[in-house]
Amino acid sequence: MRRHPLALPESKMKKPSWHELRSSRRAGALCALALAFAAACTGALGDPADDAGGSSAGNDGPSTGSDPPPFQPAAGMLRRLTRTQFRNAVRDVFGVDVNINELDADSWNGNFAVIGAATVVTSERGVEQYHAAIEDAVNAVFEDAAKRAQFIGCTPSGAQDDACVRGFIQALGLRAWRRPLETAEVDRLAAVATNAATELGSAVEGARWATVALFSSPNFLYRPELGAPSADGSLRLTGYEMASRLAFLVWNSLPDKELLDQAASGMLGTVEGVRAAATRLLDAPAGREAVGAFAEEYMRLDRIGTQAKDPALFPEYDAALQAAMVRDMRGTWEVLAFDDQASALDLFSTTQVVVNTELAQLYGLDTTGLSSSTFEVRSLPADGPRVGILGKAGFLSQFANQKEGSPTLRGKFMRDALMCTPIPPPPGDIALELPEPPADRPLTKRQRLEIHRSEPACAGCHGFMDPLGLPLETFDAIGRYRTTDHGLPIDPSGDFNGEPVADARELGMTVSASAAVAQCLVRKYYAYAAGHEERDVDGSVLDTLAASFEASGFKLRELVLDVITSEAFSSVAPQP
Repeated sequence: MRRHPLALPESKMKKPSWHELRSSRRAGALCALALAFAAACTGALGDPADDAGGSSAGNDGPSTGSDPPPFQPAAGMLRRLTRTQFRNAVRDVFGVDVNINELDADSWNGNFAVIGAATVVTSERGVEQYHAAIEDAVNAVFEDAAKRAQFIGCTPSGAQDDACVRGFIQALGLRAWRRPLETAEVDRLAAVATNAATELGSAVEGARWATVALFSSPNFLYRPELGAPSADGSLRLTGYEMASRLAFLVWNSLPDKELLDQAASGMLGTVEGVRAAATRLLDAPAGREAVGAFAEEYMRLDRIGTQAKDPALFPEYDAALQAAMVRDMRGTWEVLAFDDQASALDLFSTTQVVVNTELAQLYGLDTTGLSSSTFEVRSLPADGPRVGILGKAGFLSQFANQKEGSPTLRGKFMRDALMCTPIPPPPGDIALELPEPPADRPLTKRQRLEIHRSEPACAGCHGFMDPLGLPLETFDAIGRYRTTDHGLPIDPSGDFNGEPVADARELGMTVSASAAVAQCLVRKYYAYAAGHEERDVDGSVLDTLAASFEASGFKLRELVLDVITSEAFSSVAPQP
């Protein structure tokens, strides 16, 4: 059994700080690596469908000092709800599911939609799509008399100063806009209700259209995090802004009444109050979103549904199997974080999977008790070839083309996301296709890549990506296990961070013992929670978070709480 490096005595291991990892140039372990070799690294990414886009290092650059500069808060932002946040908010208010694929696309900055939410541009067509989704959700409630009566909570009269409608607008508006409505805002929405009731001859129709107006407003679709001056003069999120930020991070949806009441009481103005509120949110069933939603963005699970496969080779690869792949990946993160309360590094060595019939068949598991809609947590064989999230079909299928897997793309993702060593995109004049071998002289993907790397212009980047992805060559374009490639035996050996690995299983075990991976995960979650790409001035916060993450036994739930209670989560700088 491999011994975890962080279990070594202090005298035998120096734990590098975030700043040291970021500034050092040692290959494979260091987050400034991409910048160190970017000028010379001009390789192609391998396959026709293998260009996943360049990684953004944001403001990432080596610093010259030995200590990070003092922390400075990021500027306050106005963020549009992501597709998932919009869907969850509508579902939680109206009990209606929205097809998010019919909404304006998210923007992905720093590989996170929640970061891109501060810069996304909503098209005119997008406004229409949001409005149509809101109308459909409102109609689903108002067309059912029982649901409508419960939703409104009183009987509207249609009068000019209808107390029922005004109270309804105030209560619903507090939830929708995550703050109390001003009197003028209530007046305008009440006027919408009155006019609609008059023109349509129905007080209920007035309440309907006031609801549509309430949720079609930018005050619902966008969430401000601009702050207000505190006693010491610094800008801090207001109580309602903190409630909104907490809810959208932990539940990926709107705050509930209790959280809004806590905002009004001033409870969210203290670290202790914020931690208590966040703990309640995490303990709720929706609290699993704090990890599941992060995993979905971090692992870019949205791409699974966009990866077309050759139907002649993979007839089983349909929308249902793709959805199961997403659920398996998210579910494993959630099970380890909440049910098992295990180390986050166990993500790379776990044998647990969350499967339905179709995915169990792909994994070679017994399907007894399963169906297409019934999922269970199962365990892979303890000595099998597939371990951890890197062995899941949800990871393997998205970093592949229509016919075969891509060691290059798989390795590139690991460099970018797991090791914080972004690989620059290839120059525009480099061909991205690997030449096909003659039909009478088949070659494995490893052999084709070795030929490709013989080109000096391609050797640099591929040398950093391919050895990471080659151990996963025993899995095809949909993550199905195999032992041959074009009839030839597969050599699954590779390298992780300078350490040779024999196959996919050993790769997972090696990654699960990596202190650098643990530290990179802190950086990624911090960027996700803070809503901006990492900066030099975040270094001291990241060092503190990394130390507490290690002290907790690498518990994701504790990382969430530590980020939420950090100064960086509640403070903002003036907008430029």
